[in-house]
Amino acid sequence: MKTFKEVIGKLIAMIAIVKNLPLITVLMATKKTSTTALIKMCNLQKTLGDPLVVAPPVSDTTIKSQAATLETLNNESETNPPTATKLQVTTQRNICINSYNQNAAYIQGIARNAAISSGDVSVGEQVVNRCNYKYKKTKAATTRAFKVTNVGVGAVQITTKAVAVKAGYIRQYGPTTAKGVPPAVIAEDLYTLEVNVYLSNLKSGTMYAFREATILPLSRATTSSTPTTVVKKVATPIVATKSHKVSFTDGTEHYSWSNWFYLGVE
Repeated sequence: MKTFKEVIGKLIAMIAIVKNLPLITVLMATKKTSTTALIKMCNLQKTLGDPLVVAPPVSDTTIKSQAATLETLNNESETNPPTATKLQVTTQRNICINSYNQNAAYIQGIARNAAISSGDVSVGEQVVNRCNYKYKKTKAATTRAFKVTNVGVGAVQITTKAVAVKAGYIRQYGPTTAKGVPPAVIAEDLYTLEVNVYLSNLKSGTMYAFREATILPLSRATTSSTPTTVVKKVATPIVATKSHKVSFTDGTEHYSWSNWFYLGVE
């Protein structure tokens, strides 16, 4: 039987995974989508027999029939003389666009649920791929010039790019089960005014996750009674009053943390 601490730790890990999980956005058809591309998109749909996409708003058979009608009308509108009007083509295009987008929204919901329940965005992306739909590619995660390297058995060097004179740096780290899984428990917060940190006595052969936040020194320039937000590069914003006192708000995330950096410690 799991202890209360183990249950809470697992819950925290799950929340962290969901919080850091990018949402899958399935691309939709628009009025700018060419007729040829629209026909191809509809014909590519493949949901029949999918274990998760079991009841799409528009079935494979129906959407492919709509695409066939659009193709016929489009060809007839381009003959000389035309045997179909541009209005007929536009009307059928709207039907296909509506059907495609209904299914895109439906598949997006299922893909997001699959990603969240598994804690792995690739699981949701596989749903979209199986149905031959497209999703918006997420930008590669950046660590804002923050990196961690092995420098010996159980030891690492943590380095970040300086953002300002007298800036402060906070590093968090903790053991984790795999890359992409934030640590369930933060081992310690490391506060320094230095951009380089040497951390030793880590467990060899263990995967660790690291992240950092940067704090700028308080600005002394403002004379306004309105709190001033001071932001430089990627540093955490600092809110100050006219008396130059740092202001915090309970329940607010005050630090702009980098993405987690994962490293297997030697």
